[in-house]
Amino acid sequence: MKTNFLLLFALMLTSLITVEAQNRLPYVLRGDVNGCDTVYTLPERKAEFPGGMNAMYEFLNENIKNSVNFVPAMSSHRILVKMLINSEGTIVETKLMMPSATSLDDELLKVFSTFPDMIPAQYGNRDVCSYLIITLGYE
Repeated sequence: MKTNFLLLFALMLTSLITVEAQNRLPYVLRGDVNGCDTVYTLPERKAEFPGGMNAMYEFLNENIKNSVNFVPAMSSHRILVKMLINSEGTIVETKLMMPSATSLDDELLKVFSTFPDMIPAQYGNRDVCSYLIITLGYE
């Protein structure tokens, strides 16, 4: 009897979590931050670097003065970058969420400030502000 109750409880809890995930809003409301009053965390199409991810890695490798090589594959050395991209494609905020704790961090932030305008995220066939999180592996 106790086992049946625990099984039923676990099943109900799983159902509630599934319903909550399905009802999750695709955006986070914030005050006006760099021209973005609504930031989409689940856009229908994510923001992207012009030319795609491979072009972004090429841009990073060409512009970083440090002797590292950024690679698309995961490696033991990783940096997690979070960018806020407005509806025009401009990067208005860049944060290192998982920094390397080296001089590479400052250099990376400088290079991100020179990025060309991104292709903005879309939701409902319109360009929207969104977060883009990128994991950079390096050798």
